[in-house]
Amino acid sequence: MSDGPDHTVFLDANVLAKPLTRTLLVIASAASGYAVTWSGHVEDEANRHLRPAQKSVTEVRVAAGRELSEPGEHPERFAGTEAKDRQVLADAVAADAAFLVTENVADFNQADLESTGVVAVNPDLFLSIKLTAEGYREAVEFVSRRSKNPHLTPAEFHIRLGRAHPLTVETHKSSFPDATPLAATHNLPAVRYRGNRCLNCLQISEPVTEGLCARCAATVTASTKPSGTTA
Repeated sequence: MSDGPDHTVFLDANVLAKPLTRTLLVIASAASGYAVTWSGHVEDEANRHLRPAQKSVTEVRVAAGRELSEPGEHPERFAGTEAKDRQVLADAVAADAAFLVTENVADFNQADLESTGVVAVNPDLFLSIKLTAEGYREAVEFVSRRSKNPHLTPAEFHIRLGRAHPLTVETHKSSFPDATPLAATHNLPAVRYRGNRCLNCLQISEPVTEGLCARCAATVTASTKPSGTTA
């Protein structure tokens, strides 16, 4: 396990509003070398999009003793980014985040991101590259312990996770070699990464393909490389 986080990851509202994805990102963070944060702005937005039976993100955060990050200033400077997401990017910058995990990568402008050093990245792509084997197993076991109606073993949860996070389960298939994940229930978005920081080595680099600089893409083994990554 890492002695401490190497960098900070900022979660967008559309990620916070999905309890499973949020839990994977948070629980796996310590063993995977990153810290997770979000702002009041995105928390409020996430709470507005929860299903009626879901526990609010605020309640979950307070129970876990987590603090909100500070709001960012002058969001209007990110003129190339969708208007509704300018405050999100400003908040990620204020949190000194290296990565902004969002389902709407295409809404964030490449030049705006490069000017800040922040990368916008799809959650499945992020998890597939950033989670260590230890972090993945910790997260899967955490969710398994809390599952009910039905209760799922870690292997059974891994199988079901394929429906929502196919890249992640492909990367971590060796954790459950006898389990065949279910097929994805959705197509991955066309735009999964924007920015110029490598998810693996954290260096600013050109070009970056599917989150990896050329050097890291060339050294990632076939057994751990996410589907669709090119070397």
